[in-house]
Order: sequence, then C-alpha cells, then structure tokens
Amino acid sequence: MVSINTNIIVSSKKQYDNLPHRDEDSVLTLYAHYFLVAELMRKNFTKLRAKLEQRGHLSQNDSVDLRIYACTWLGFLGVICEGFKKLNIRLLLLEARPLDFRELIPRSDEIGKAIKQHADPLREFRNSIFHLRSDVAASRKFFENKTSRIKWAEELHVDFRAFFSEYRILCEFHYAMSGRTSEMQADRSRCKNNKLQTII
Repeated sequence: MVSINTNIIVSSKKQYDNLPHRDEDSVLTLYAHYFLVAELMRKNFTKLRAKLEQRGHLSQNDSVDLRIYACTWLGFLGVICEGFKKLNIRLLLLEARPLDFRELIPRSDEIGKAIKQHADPLREFRNSIFHLRSDVAASRKFFENKTSRIKWAEELHVDFRAFFSEYRILCEFHYAMSGRTSEMQADRSRCKNNKLQTII
C-alpha cells in the first residue's frame, strides 16, 4: 500500500515563475485571513447602522452587536494596514511578482498614502481591541473625530477590496496561462461541487 502525505503542496509552477503557490502567497493570505473577516464585520455593521438611522434607536442586543461589528471591522482593518506595510506591497509587486502585476502599483501607492492619514490612531485602536486593556482611552481617541475617521475607514476598506479583487484576477489569469489550473478558484469550485477531493 502506498502512503500519500496530503500536507505536501505539489506545485505545477515553472522554475522561472515568480508567482508563489496560492497557498503560500502572502497577499492572498492577507486577503483570506484578514480582509474577509473585515468585510463580513463591515457588512454587519452597515446593516445595523442603517437600521439605527431608519428607526432612530436599536434594541440593547442590536446596540451591543453594532459595537462588536464596528470594533472588529476596524480592528481587522488595522491588521490589514499593518500587513500591507509589512509586506512592502509596492516592492513586492515590482520585484516578486510577474510583470503584469505592476499595473497594481498606482493603486497600492494610493492605499499607502491613505493609510498614513490615520495610521497611528487605528493602530492604537486595534491594540485596544485585540489586547486586554486597563482603560478605554485608545478606543475613544479613535472616535474623537468620528465622522472623518469612519468615512476614511470606509473609503480605505473599499480601496482594499478593489486591490484584492484585481490581484486575485491577475492570479487567476496567471494560473490559467501558466498551466497551474489546480490553483484556480474556478477549478477548486468545480472539484467541490463534484465532491472530489484534490491534493494540492
């Protein structure tokens, strides 16, 4: 009997191909593990905020949920900002991705500029959310300029969504053109629908 280790990533990429396997791509990790959480929390926050604006009040449970969704969304947005900076996305696109990915550099530059506007307050807010705190000063500080900071966070979130969408499209195109079809999202969906288990 032959034993197969299903934890091994088998890559069909060529030696000259500098796009990492999708499971080892730090940008896709930032998207899947952090942005999607922020996206869900923002969606829930937006729904409850619309309910508040429509009715003029929320139940106690909804008020608690609104605060949880807002804090979790902004906390994860802070993590995404730090990840974006730590990965040095501009340099990564320039030196560690196929040439086609350079078209994302202007968008990444705009995101970098936007992050700088409120990076410190967002980082402090993130720390106050994800670490046990002795007071709520950092949380309150972020909301001191509530209207502009929430608007900034929403615009930044939309910019991140567009960046990740374009990045993923470029990945899918590259996988297809390079014969790396097992990494394509469409291929994975087809396998899932057919109830086939694939070894990546």
